Amino acid sequence: MRIAFIGDLHYPSMVGKSNEVKEARNKFYTRFLHSFFELKADYYVSIGDLTNFGKEDELHEVYQIIQKYDKPFIHTFGNHDLYGIPRKEVLNISNRKQNISIETDQVNLISLETARDHNHEDHSGFLSDMQLEWLEGEIAQSEEKLVVIFAHHPVYDTTANSNFPYLSIVPEVPILDILRKKKGNGIYINGHNHIDSIETIDNWTFVQASAILDDQSIRVLEIDDNEISIQSIRVGNPELKGLAQIIGSNINHFQLNSHGIGSTPNREKVIKKIAYV
Repeated sequence: MRIAFIGDLHYPSMVGKSNEVKEARNKFYTRFLHSFFELKADYYVSIGDLTNFGKEDELHEVYQIIQKYDKPFIHTFGNHDLYGIPRKEVLNISNRKQNISIETDQVNLISLETARDHNHEDHSGFLSDMQLEWLEGEIAQSEEKLVVIFAHHPVYDTTANSNFPYLSIVPEVPILDILRKKKGNGIYINGHNHIDSIETIDNWTFVQASAILDDQSIRVLEIDDNEISIQSIRVGNPELKGLAQIIGSNINHFQLNSHGIGSTPNREKVIKKIAYV
């Protein structure tokens, strides 16, 4: 199985922007998303902040591009996706559901919603008691099968900067206690912090991807009988990078971060499956 996923995309509204910036946005996102969906994969995943402020025009426009490819796409909402319009409307436009679980022969895929709805002051992650109960049931039901969780926010004190205020699921939420009940391998994939990072804690691998305007890369999770590999595929070129710089320097609610791009150990990893006898 192959799963392609991208970090924070931040597709922005261009209301009031110059023609140069509008043209840069249209070229950049059309070309980048074409590269994303042209990769061979069983699922394609956005780990949140697909849009820059969750505005109606942002959502409609980015989904017009996505829907052209008619691929199995999963959008795990980030905090920026829920700033502009209510979550219910975002769900309607995207035709998505919250907290989904997909079971295959090789893996249980979970899309876990961690973003707060319309909270401009607190961009940390949060899970309700109902979500935690649901997640605990999914972990128990998976038994020894691989579980891959896609979420926008990292688990507290796992990946880079996730011990800083607002840069993780709040530490009061006991998600790590639930994850530790997992038998076999688990992979938790998140964005939010705009910096590449891979960390291993017990049988869990925590993967954090940088923002697309900083680094035009696509990650591929490949799963076979014996191992799981995380690959980083750069699809950028000088022209695409230049377009990204124009966009990132001219939109609100986003700041370019040249330090977010990690070295190979922060971007790629091979994980041996735990064998039970």
